[in-house]
Amino acid sequence: MAVLTATTRGAKITAARNTASASDAFTYVPNTGQVLELHNNTAGSLTAVIKGTAPSATYAIPGAGGTTVDLSAGLSITVAASASVFVALDAHAAYLAGTGACTVTGAATMTVILLNN
Repeated sequence: MAVLTATTRGAKITAARNTASASDAFTYVPNTGQVLELHNNTAGSLTAVIKGTAPSATYAIPGAGGTTVDLSAGLSITVAASASVFVALDAHAAYLAGTGACTVTGAATMTVILLNN
């Protein structure tokens, strides 16, 4: 498992581009505005899954009267051929729950950039 190299954002940045393998690791820091870019260099769509160490199997949806969903499989992100998807990690914090250690799987051959504040 490779560890993704993060890039700190500033007025001008040169991003560290990571070529994803079958499974890669990164550290999620809650409430910091981290962004993960997934770029698909292939001619077909690919689906990556991001996941923390302890996403809930019974996550209560706020305002849904006790309705729960299972987040334990992680967040699936489909990236079309020759396209990029930018993921604001704080918006998906429930999927990244746990120790901060997270994985990206299914992204082999994608280019990945992790932007930190």
